[in-house]
Amino acid sequence: MNVVKKLGSLFLQCIIGVEVLILIAAFPVLFANLTIHLKEYFHAILELNVKVFTLGDFLTADGKNSLFPFIFDRYFESMKILGLGIVTACLIAFLITYLSLIVFRKRLKAIKYLLELLESIPDLMIILLLQMVVILIYQKTGIKLAQVVSVREKALLLPVISVSIPISFYITKVFIHYIEEELEKQYITLAKAKGLTFPYILNLHVLRNIADGMFGTSKTIFWSMLSTLLVVDYLFNMNGLLRVMLTGMDPFIIGCILIFVPFFILYRIYEWISFDNRKDIG
Repeated sequence: MNVVKKLGSLFLQCIIGVEVLILIAAFPVLFANLTIHLKEYFHAILELNVKVFTLGDFLTADGKNSLFPFIFDRYFESMKILGLGIVTACLIAFLITYLSLIVFRKRLKAIKYLLELLESIPDLMIILLLQMVVILIYQKTGIKLAQVVSVREKALLLPVISVSIPISFYITKVFIHYIEEELEKQYITLAKAKGLTFPYILNLHVLRNIADGMFGTSKTIFWSMLSTLLVVDYLFNMNGLLRVMLTGMDPFIIGCILIFVPFFILYRIYEWISFDNRKDIG
């Protein structure tokens, strides 16, 4: 019965989320020509609701061709880059954090200050610098490290790096912050008193205990990477999902639903599992 109640709550929350997205998608109609059009706005909301909940015909920006399955190709292409970017960013952050705490622990304050500086660099500047480096290396050596722009051959390596590097500074900073907070707890003092080494305490206890906190931070990481992905779409001429979404009302609402619903369900399931585990432990 508890499972049915949770599924019903999840379904209701998804519907509310989709309705909010529909309200946002219809905003251009409300403020068309810098005047308020309430009647047209409500009509657009009704029309989008009918389309979404009856799986009606969604059209591309030209108003002639169907949005399906065209948008699915763009969706999976963008999610592949986003997924690889998240994995890469987490690996970079974990490596920097681990080295900072194990090897450069006495210089941790300087490392955190450096991370603050790197995080302040605009994503656009980092991506352009990466492209320039690849082009310069190719001009000087003839070695093509990565595809700089998608024309006939799709760029993959450089977009993934471009999506992952800017956010990796933030993840590293949060990672270090959570670990430092965990190291101040009493059980760490007890573990040290028993003669356990710092790497052992870090690997076996600290990393496991900060997992929930890091997962909560992942929401901020995800939305930040989506904004970077839009920049990547334009700079690498990829015509990905985020770029397609800006072409019209139908692509926008479908793109929002494709992004929102799977990740919302994923987070809710994780929260249920995490809550049940804590309740069992308690």
